Amino acid sequence: MSNSTPLAGVKVLDFSWALVGSLTTKLLADFGAEVVKVESALRPCLSRIDKQVSVSSRESLDDKPWFSHFNSSKLSLQLNMKHPRVREVINPLLDWADVVVENFSPGTMEKLGLDYPTIKTQHPDIIMVSGSVFGQTGPYAKNWGVDGTGAALAGRMYMTGWPDRDPVTPSVPYGDVVLPYFMASAVAAAIEHKRTTGQGEYIDASMYEVCVQQMSEAIIESQVSHAPPFRQGNRSRSALYQGVFPCRDDQWIAISIFNEMQWQALVNCVAKAHAEQSAWPAAENLDELTPPMLDELDALVSEWTGSQERYALMELLQTNHIAAGVVQDIADTFENDPQLQHRDYLKTLDHPLLGEFGHQTPPVKLSRTPADVKLAPNMGQHCAYVCKQIIGMTDDVYESLRDENLFV
Repeated sequence: MSNSTPLAGVKVLDFSWALVGSLTTKLLADFGAEVVKVESALRPCLSRIDKQVSVSSRESLDDKPWFSHFNSSKLSLQLNMKHPRVREVINPLLDWADVVVENFSPGTMEKLGLDYPTIKTQHPDIIMVSGSVFGQTGPYAKNWGVDGTGAALAGRMYMTGWPDRDPVTPSVPYGDVVLPYFMASAVAAAIEHKRTTGQGEYIDASMYEVCVQQMSEAIIESQVSHAPPFRQGNRSRSALYQGVFPCRDDQWIAISIFNEMQWQALVNCVAKAHAEQSAWPAAENLDELTPPMLDELDALVSEWTGSQERYALMELLQTNHIAAGVVQDIADTFENDPQLQHRDYLKTLDHPLLGEFGHQTPPVKLSRTPADVKLAPNMGQHCAYVCKQIIGMTDDVYESLRDENLFV
C-alpha cells in the first residue's frame, strides 16, 4: 500500500468561514493538499469563538473542538485583510495556489479584489470555488442566510414534523454538512481537468439547491399528482409501512417495510411472541388504512417492541430482511457503534489545550491513498513558515510587516 495521499502537491488558499468552507478544505487537507487558511483575530471564525464545551474558554481562540474538527491538517496564516500591505502576502500566495476556496456572502471577495474575474486576469488557470446559501447569481444571491434558510425555502422544513402540528427545523443542518462534499468533489474534478488541459475554472455551489435536490421525490410527486405532499411524522410515502417505536428502558427503534415479503416477516416475528396473525392486516390492504387505523397498527407494533431490548430487536429484524435501526444517542454513536469503530471514524489526536479526543476522519476510504488527519492549527501558527518558506519572503520584509501589525 502506498503511503502517498491523493492530493499531494495540490496547493489551496483557503478563505473559509464557519462550517461549509472549512469542511471543504478539511477534506482537501486530510487527503494531502497543502491548505493555507487565511484568518484574523480581528474577525475570528465562528468556530473559534463558539464555546460549546466546559473545557473551552471565552478568552482563547485555540481551544474550541468545533474548530479543531473542521480545520484539521491545515496551516494558519493570520492576516489583517484590510491592511494596506496585505497584498505583499496575498499576491505571492495567488501565484503559489492551484485552488482558492471561500464561502463568504456573495460580494465580499469582490470588495477585497479577490473575486474570480479579478484573480483570473493574472492567474487564468486558477480553480476557485465559492459556497453560499443561494449561489452567486439570481435574485436571492446577495441575501444572507444559513442552513435553516435553505431548509425553509426548499420545502424541507415544511415536510418535517407531524401532520397536525407546525413545520419544524430539521435537527441536522443538512446543507451545511453535505454541500462541502459537493464542493470538494468538484475541486477534485477541476484539478484533474486542469492536469489534462491546463485550464482553470470557477465552481459556484449553492446550499439552497442542494436542499432542493433532497426534495426531489416530493417535487416529482407534486408535479405528477398536482397536489403538494404534506408532512407525515415518522411515516413515509416510499415505504409500505414505517414508524419509530418504543423499546425497553425508554429506547427506540426505526422500522421500514418496503414490500409484502418484509411485511409478512414482521407479522411472523410479532406473532411468535405476541399476537395472532389474523389480528394484522394483509400487506395489500395497508394502502387502504386510514390515519386512525394506522395509529391503531402503530399501537400494536409498539406493544410488541416495548418489551424488546433494542439491539437484539434490530438484529432479529435485520436477520429477517427488514430495514431496522436503533435510535442511537450521540454517546451510542461515537463511543459504542462497532461499524464506525471498525472504519476508524474518529482519529485520536493530542490537542495542546484540550488533550486527547477523537477527530472526524473523511467518510470516504481510499485503499491505496488513505487520508491522514492531523491537528488543526493555532491562530497564526504558520505565519513565518508561509511567508518565508512558501512565498520566499526575506526576514527583513517579514519583520517589517509584523511590526506594522499585518499578522493580527
